Amino acid sequence: MLDLLRLAIIMPFLLNQFLKESSIKRNETAMIQQRIDAFRVNSVPKIIISCWIHVAKTMKAVFNKKFTSDSYEELQQCLEEEFSILPKV
Repeated sequence: MLDLLRLAIIMPFLLNQFLKESSIKRNETAMIQQRIDAFRVNSVPKIIISCWIHVAKTMKAVFNKKFTSDSYEELQQCLEEEFSILPKV
C-alpha cells in the first residue's frame, strides 16, 4: 500500500510534465471535454491532472497515522471532491 501511496503522490507531477493533448485519443478527449463542459481541448489534460491531485490528497488522508475529528472531516471532504471529479474523467 505504501508504494501505491507514493505513486499517487508522484503521478500528478509526472502527468504535469509529460501529458499532452496529443497523448490522449481524440474520442476520449471529446468525451471528457463534453463531461466537463469545456470549450477548449487543452483543459482536458488539466482536469486529468486535477483528478490525480484529488486522488493523492484522498490517499494521504486515508493513510494518516492518527485520526482526529478534523482528520475525519478532511477525509470526508476529500472523498466528496474525488467522487465529484472521477465520473467526469
